[in-house]
Amino acid sequence: MVKSAKEEVRWIAAGDFKKVMESGDNYYLVDCREQVEFDSSCIKGAIPVPRGVLESEIASKVPRHRIPLYIYCSNGDRSALAAKVLPLLKYSNVRVIEGGFDNWKSSYPDLVENNPVRGAVKAAPKKASGGCGG
Repeated sequence: MVKSAKEEVRWIAAGDFKKVMESGDNYYLVDCREQVEFDSSCIKGAIPVPRGVLESEIASKVPRHRIPLYIYCSNGDRSALAAKVLPLLKYSNVRVIEGGFDNWKSSYPDLVENNPVRGAVKAAPKKASGGCGG
């Protein structure tokens, strides 16, 4: 599925997305990694919408469907899957950032936000269950 999605979605090079950031144009930037990954660091200004809850949360976090939407995960796999679904949810201008966050972090470390906080709180750390089912 990932291979097929990667062939069908539109991509943008990290350097070209950096130009979008600097342009002052309106856009959404969605981080579809897990919340714990986002809580560690993200591309500056990103909105966290984990791939596993994308369909149920995207409309509330990205309400305007015609504004360009750029999406990334760690390496491009999850974001390609997400980008394939987003047009079905009426997002008309979606692009995946090539190389994902791993590439971005090494290319533009000054545009990485460490320990970001969106809303009032960060996700609580998961606790070990302590045993069977518990």
